[in-house]
Amino acid sequence: MTYNNGAQTITTYPGKKYIKSSADAATNVAEVKWLTDKLVSLSAPYKATGWAYICDISKMPPVTPDVSTELIELHKKLEASNCKAMAFVNFASFITGAQAKEHGKKSNAAIQEGTFRTEEDAIKWIDSIL
Repeated sequence: MTYNNGAQTITTYPGKKYIKSSADAATNVAEVKWLTDKLVSLSAPYKATGWAYICDISKMPPVTPDVSTELIELHKKLEASNCKAMAFVNFASFITGAQAKEHGKKSNAAIQEGTFRTEEDAIKWIDSIL
């Protein structure tokens, strides 16, 4: 199933305990709040056992400070929903990848994180964790 809001797209995979999002352009605070709420809602069936989040940031430009603050909150809320792993797919942007690492660090969320060149590599890593 696919859900869209502005630059954000969320994809679910039947029978899998991971959810993917991607941003194909600059995102804003309202879109990140929608993303967070939707991820928490969609992951509810996996809260007891844990789930993983794949975040394709390869087409997303660096974010503004207000969006950065909201992304830190996203990490915290995903941890509260028992997200076990976050896999960033980023084969293009060093700066956006560095921002993603900083958001995780500042959130103090106990979620394993990895950065991968392809979604397939991210899924292999997630399968080894879940």
